[in-house]
This record gives sequence, C-alpha cells and structure tokens, in this order.
Amino acid sequence: MKKILLAFAFLVGVVWAQPSESDFAQWPRSYYASLGIGIMANRGDFFTRELKITDKEGNTETVNLPQNKILLTPDYNLGVNIREFSFGLSFQYWSTTGAIDHNPENMNEQDISYWRFGLEATYNFFFPEYFQVGLGLGYSFSSLNIENNASSNGKEFFDSSLKGSAFAIIANIRYYITDFFCLSPTLRFYENWYKSVNTDNSGTIEFGKKNNGVKDHNSYFWQTYIAISINAMVQF
Repeated sequence: MKKILLAFAFLVGVVWAQPSESDFAQWPRSYYASLGIGIMANRGDFFTRELKITDKEGNTETVNLPQNKILLTPDYNLGVNIREFSFGLSFQYWSTTGAIDHNPENMNEQDISYWRFGLEATYNFFFPEYFQVGLGLGYSFSSLNIENNASSNGKEFFDSSLKGSAFAIIANIRYYITDFFCLSPTLRFYENWYKSVNTDNSGTIEFGKKNNGVKDHNSYFWQTYIAISINAMVQF
C-alpha cells in the first residue's frame, strides 16, 4: 500500500516539476473534477462462506456478512490530463440499512457503510476530439463497516469493519459539450480481497496468515464489484 502511494506521488511530482523547455512540458495539460451517481453490483464470498475468527485468547467469534447485492453510491473524482493520458483519484461512499445473514430475526436489518479510495490511470482514444473513449487500470483501498453483526455467544453482538484492496479495469466515455464541461459514463470492474476484520470484541484479525513463509490467499474474502456511474466533469 505504501509503495503504491509513493509511486503515485512520485509520478504526480514529476508531472508538476517538468522544466518548461522539456518536450514533456509542451504536452497539453489540464485538470478535472467530476461528480456523479452510480450503481454497484457485487458477488463473491459474502454469499457463500462463513466468517469465523479466533482471537489471541483462543475465543471464536462469528462475523455475519451483509447480503446487499445492489448498491447505490455517489462517485467523486479529481485528476490531471496529460495529452491523451489521465491520472486521477476516485472516491466512493455509501451508507444504507441492509440484511445481515444469520443474525437473529429481530436484528436482521443493520446499518452498513462502505468507502473506497482509488488511484486510476487511463488512456483516452480519439484525443483531442469532443468524443473520447478511455481504457485504464486502477488500484483501490476499501472499508466495509457493519453494526451489530459479530458475536461469540449468539446473544451479545458487536460492530465489525473489514479492510480490503482491489485491482480495477476501467472503461469510460467523455463527451465534451464545451471545452470545459463534459458528461462521462464510466464502467469499473473491481476484484476486491478483504484482508482483515476488526471487531469490538476481538480487535483486528488478519486473513491469509503466513504458513511456512507463504501467504494463503485462499483465506482472503474475495468480492467482485461492478460499478456503472454517470458523471458531470469540469475541466480547467
């Protein structure tokens, strides 16, 4: 995580620090901000696996997982365009009330919140036309927070938080209505692996613990997210 953030910061620093006489500095450059709304569908281990953890004292705790398959979320983006390339930061956040599998009937509906922070790089075909098609890759960090879904005795329940990372494939369209404003529908395909869970009772438990120096990636909780959004973008 730190290495990826440092690499992105280095890239941005190089972009800003180019001397004016360099060929790279002559490339057209602009900045953008966009805001939109999207629909996110997901599938994976949340619907097929149980999550049981053991704390340092050897106590076993069951973390019941949400069953929301369709999510509605805002989509925020900031970035820089360098000729046909775009480098950006994206952020999504939603909160809702959802069904928690295996919770008691009177506790089945609980508050859920999710945030995702991503780094993205895309190549925009047909630049500098008013209609452009972008393809790219991304990397993101996410947190899924759930109330009253973890228990060791089935009677007393605690909140939990799952932390994860994801690689993404990104496709978008930019339709410029003016030189400074465009509409941008975007499709993102995330392959997300949750690497740890924190509960009020057990603290933080990491998945995929090392066995003879080798990570067991099968013990991660994998969840696939497909997000479609429509954004209004301002370029300056």
